[in-house]
Amino acid sequence: MVRHNVAVTPQQRQSDPRLTVFLLGVATVVAQALLLREAMAAMGGSELAWGTVMALWLLGMGLGSRIGATRGSERLAPVLPIVVLMFAGSGVIIFRAAPALIGAASGETLTTASAFWLWLLAVAPTAIAGGLAFPMLAGQLGTSGGGRAYAIEAVGALTGGTLLSLVLMGFGAAAALCLTLTAVFGATVWRRSRTLATLIAIAGIWLAPFASESLARRSWSWSDNPGGLRAWRETRLQRIEVSDGFPTTVFADGRLVASYPDPYEVLPRAHLTMLLHPSPSRVLAVGCVVDGSVEAMARHPVDRLVVVEEDPVLLRDLPGWYGRDIAATLGMPQVSPVTTDPLRAVAMGGPWDLVVLRDGDPTTLRRNRTRTLEFLRRCRKHMNPDGILVMRVGVSDTYLGGAAGRLVAGLASTVKEAFPKVSAIPGGEILLVAGGPEAELVLDVEGLSERLENRRVERSELIPEMIPLFVDDDRARSLSERINRGSRVNTVARPRAVMLAGGLHEARSKPALLQLILELEDRGAWPMGIALAIASLALLAMVLSRRPPVVTTAAVVGFGSMGWWLLLIATWQATRGSVYSEIGALTALFMGGLAGAAGLACSWPKPQRHLPLVLAGGVALSLAIASGVAIRLPMVAIPALLIAGGGLTGAAFPGLASLGGRGGRRSAGIAFAADEAGAAIGALVVGIIAIPWAGLTMTALGLGALLLAAIPAMLATNRREEAQQ
Repeated sequence: MVRHNVAVTPQQRQSDPRLTVFLLGVATVVAQALLLREAMAAMGGSELAWGTVMALWLLGMGLGSRIGATRGSERLAPVLPIVVLMFAGSGVIIFRAAPALIGAASGETLTTASAFWLWLLAVAPTAIAGGLAFPMLAGQLGTSGGGRAYAIEAVGALTGGTLLSLVLMGFGAAAALCLTLTAVFGATVWRRSRTLATLIAIAGIWLAPFASESLARRSWSWSDNPGGLRAWRETRLQRIEVSDGFPTTVFADGRLVASYPDPYEVLPRAHLTMLLHPSPSRVLAVGCVVDGSVEAMARHPVDRLVVVEEDPVLLRDLPGWYGRDIAATLGMPQVSPVTTDPLRAVAMGGPWDLVVLRDGDPTTLRRNRTRTLEFLRRCRKHMNPDGILVMRVGVSDTYLGGAAGRLVAGLASTVKEAFPKVSAIPGGEILLVAGGPEAELVLDVEGLSERLENRRVERSELIPEMIPLFVDDDRARSLSERINRGSRVNTVARPRAVMLAGGLHEARSKPALLQLILELEDRGAWPMGIALAIASLALLAMVLSRRPPVVTTAAVVGFGSMGWWLLLIATWQATRGSVYSEIGALTALFMGGLAGAAGLACSWPKPQRHLPLVLAGGVALSLAIASGVAIRLPMVAIPALLIAGGGLTGAAFPGLASLGGRGGRRSAGIAFAADEAGAAIGALVVGIIAIPWAGLTMTALGLGALLLAAIPAMLATNRREEAQQ
């Protein structure tokens, strides 16, 4: 075969839309990931932000794509990636300014119900701009442009997501956005003026750190936090803000984490916790550094005190924020500060005499990891037969009605599944105390006072006269009756404590939200099953239709695609700790599979013929997720399943864009809009309702059933097309 070299003019190179499609992928994935991060931080790290942001994002993308299918000048397309990032910047500012815009108190987090208009304003413009460009660019790539544009955009998303997670996240949201905008703007103008592109790069790099510092200062002011902002960090796990007053307050994702020092509540309770074991030689403590508990715990005669802080930046910088006392404690020979996942820390030492869980309530999937049956069984496995586990629950025993009582009962039932002996200590925050088969649970005033006297702790904030204030027999009896009622356990696959704890936190501003959560928690998952059956019957009815089911099938594919992504991201959050920085890389894996499969499907003569097989693959993927393999082997299974989910989504789109013999800009726009609309519905149903309510397994099975119901319609469509030929 002879290849002919054809000269390409600068004007032709400038009109080539492939670079713009690639830059659109980079811009949209970075914008989406940063808005997800900011929304999670605005909601105190809650994963409910995923469903809300993704639903608004996908609806906006679908709307923009539907408009761009028939309207808009193609000359507008090259500037839209830049517009996407500029709108994303305004969205980040809106999320940061949310407390001031809705009049929230310091430490109060944002919910969708608080101000839906604010979420819409923060997310929708960015998404509409991204969706508007897609059909314009697809139309410039020819009749098969829908599939080709889908693949090229996915390659851009793969590139942008990877760079965001591995490089840009470390500079903070404002700097990451500034640097991405610089790169996209520079690439857009490079062929016209390399001098201008170079100047843009220099200006962007110079402005990035100033943008981050300015945004951090303004965010603190908008949140109305006490004192001035002493320091801020955007770490791999969260956004940290520290006050410069006394006491020093630490906020993580907008929520108050600790106020240091607290010698009247925190330190006495830390001493009391250490007294719950007669001779705690080896102690594992989670969440005991940031509140200062470790200072009291380290004064007890222990051989080894391992204190776990998941965020290495927080552990590194706390001594500088808190002062010499905490620095001296962490430097003691018997104290071993470690920065790792608590799930891994349990198996790093031991066998443990005492395990203390003073980390936050399970308001998110990330925080729920140390409150699941799986984690508690792991603790029991690595403890001595007489070992004691102490779990903090941020609920007062003075009111155990409604969600508060259910949360305590549920966590107590979970602990009972792992430990043979369980009791509780009342107070402003309840301590669940569990022991192994040989453990002696001493919770009376006389026994604890004797241990305190024998322990002879130097400089104890807890004196014998204070113990009756912590251990009240009458209150303890009432609390014991509550925790002995029994309840359903909390697991990774069914994180029921997350809804209750999250609802309790938000009940301060939205009591109606808590009431809805209680009603859902009572009903079980059967309403979702009914809704799923109705949707499946509607899909089966398409078999009787004579028209190619482009919109409906694209919506089902989009629904399944978003469902897989949310389930796998949620599983990563529940098993590995946080997606705050990994969100870009995990999305990049999904987009990598999408790009490869979409590129391959574009080479098929009739890609629509393969749609039944793609849907069957979606059923198989849903069953694989439901099997729990992602929970058992997250590091291997989740990346593989994300690539597979992206691959099935990418393989479907060229067929959807050409279904019924159509092609070009309008067909690509309609298919893309339907796909995004289905994904938006999936984000709402799966991200906000199904995962916290029905659990991971039942949600995955529901996705499989929905995809299975769509297969007969596609088979019937293929048979009709063959008959017409």
